[in-house]
Amino acid sequence: MLFQDISIDVQPRAAALTDASHVLCFQPGQVLLGSKGGAPRLPLYREVEPLLPPDMEWTALLTVDGQTLFTPDPLREGTVPEGNGLHYGPVRLFRDMDSRSAAAVTAAHHLWQWMRRNRFCGCCGGKTAHDKAERALRCPVCGQVNYPMIAPAIIVALTCGDSILLAKNATSPWKHYGLVAGYVEVGETLEQAVRREVMEEVGLPVRDLRYIGSQPWGVSGSLMCAFQGETDSSLPLKIQRSELADAKWVSRNQLSAPERTVSVALEMVERFRQGRL
Repeated sequence: MLFQDISIDVQPRAAALTDASHVLCFQPGQVLLGSKGGAPRLPLYREVEPLLPPDMEWTALLTVDGQTLFTPDPLREGTVPEGNGLHYGPVRLFRDMDSRSAAAVTAAHHLWQWMRRNRFCGCCGGKTAHDKAERALRCPVCGQVNYPMIAPAIIVALTCGDSILLAKNATSPWKHYGLVAGYVEVGETLEQAVRREVMEEVGLPVRDLRYIGSQPWGVSGSLMCAFQGETDSSLPLKIQRSELADAKWVSRNQLSAPERTVSVALEMVERFRQGRL
């Protein structure tokens, strides 16, 4: 199941924190997790309550399929420590979680980072506060309102006949092969961004471009817009080494079925393997 199949609502709402509430506790790049059957899971409030420093304030951050999840208020100081079987792990562990929890972690981390980075007003320097009517941070001093930032990005399944182009990022901790992707620049359309990124990273032209779908990707604060395009595999690959560690053509029969297709990238590769892309 992909993230876009999960119903997430980030608007403020009145909700009571209970012992059975799922909680999301973050440090930069990390999330507090328990374990169930060897897989990471979200902790419950009753598990973290014994660990809490005094006077910690909580906020209802989002709802997932109608269930409210809470986090220590990112506008306040204080961190939930490890203990009681709970440990901090990299946010990228969402890939090992069920789809619902993975969607919650990535969307919540997106909001948490935005709040932590905007605790003070960028106009006057005053402390910001949660807006009660909408998901925004408002400065009570000058009235400046700050909304969550979403970065549009593209990802493309570049194919030629029975082969698909797979690339490995040069800097990401995720070292597996994936698809060419990148952020949309100011003044660009999504289609222009696809063609520019492909030309920059592997030196290939793109034709017959078509839109596939989109997916929120909270790990990078992005909205991933997915495309499929054709090119000529006989042209040489000109790999941009500052962005990619490697890129190669892989034939359909060389691809293996993934255990899960949590990302739109894996979903497109799997569709191609099955002859549906």
